[in-house]
Amino acid sequence: MTGPEHRRSWRRQRRSLAVIAGVAALAATVVACSSGNSSSTPNSSAAAANSGSATTSCMTAANNFLKPWDSPPTALSSAYTPLSSKPPTGDSVIQLVNGTIPSDGQSFQQLTVAAHAIGWTAKDIIFDGTVADLNTKFEQAVSDKPTAIVLSGWPPAVLQRPLAAAKAAGIVVGLNSVVDLASSYPGYASNTNGAATAKEIGQINAYMFMRESNCKGSVAIFNLAEFPILTVATNAFEATVKANCPDCTVSYNAVQSTDIGTPALPSAVVSKLQASPSTKYVYAIIGNVADGLAPALTQAGITGVKIFGQVPDATSIAALRNGTNAWWIDQSSLMNGWTAMDGVLRVMEAKKPISDTGGYPLAVLTPQNVSSGTSIPVYPADYQSAFEKLWGVG
Repeated sequence: MTGPEHRRSWRRQRRSLAVIAGVAALAATVVACSSGNSSSTPNSSAAAANSGSATTSCMTAANNFLKPWDSPPTALSSAYTPLSSKPPTGDSVIQLVNGTIPSDGQSFQQLTVAAHAIGWTAKDIIFDGTVADLNTKFEQAVSDKPTAIVLSGWPPAVLQRPLAAAKAAGIVVGLNSVVDLASSYPGYASNTNGAATAKEIGQINAYMFMRESNCKGSVAIFNLAEFPILTVATNAFEATVKANCPDCTVSYNAVQSTDIGTPALPSAVVSKLQASPSTKYVYAIIGNVADGLAPALTQAGITGVKIFGQVPDATSIAALRNGTNAWWIDQSSLMNGWTAMDGVLRVMEAKKPISDTGGYPLAVLTPQNVSSGTSIPVYPADYQSAFEKLWGVG
């Protein structure tokens, strides 16, 4: 048979074969479904097994990483070594204090104690949290001709003119909580509590979140995005969760430091959680961001949310003690005054720029291990005398 008749016949055969194949496939599917466990298909069982394996792997990674952090430290890390000689006396340091961030003022109080321990004087100049006022006040500090100027959180890119003036005047500048490496002596010579520490904090918080949520949680980050160092921490958090916890979800939200202490900040968090009821974890980038949040959640009828972050303030610690916050990385604003002073002394001794390489004093505080009382705990508890010993004073 040739021509059109042959083609029509071949098409009929193909249709018949297709029908037969379809019936056979359907029969095979019915047999497969009826011969196994009636409550699940092989595919769903495999998916459940894979999910369980991923959870086990995630929890193992979290537990292993957090072992060194499950108890607060009792000594400074070996990254802090003794100076070769006592610092000179009679010098001075000025801290530029961000008036919109209360923890910045707490750092200055301890910087003053540290300065007095070595026979220096300390002074603060407060700015209003804007770049323009910061530059104005920085130039004012340079005109006072101190030995050193310290500042927290603001990158060199927004300080080019006053940094150049400080360098020309022979002033040592210590920037802490910034990403940029120290670049000159004098000038921007000391970088403490920098990118290495920020990355470590992001990782600790990520593994804590994974462990606390049994590697199945949903978390909303609230970051002060104008400070690049804080974004280093949140980036490390997101990357660590993504690499280890396929069943976790993370959302990112930027807030402004000018909203700290106002109803706008807790209102933004409440709105986010109302729009996403499954989100039960809030990563408040610093303690000041979480101030007023727990009462606002209660007022909004939102329950079961665990609040955590870094740089706890007095309100954060009180919330740990009464169980309304979950944990805080004690990147202490009080400790920061001493590490800033330590950085200045080390670059003065080395006469070259020095940047953060890790080892910054940190602790993971929870309702179970936070000390009692009303003060903000700092670990190690003898940090003041420990630094004095390293400096050969006290």
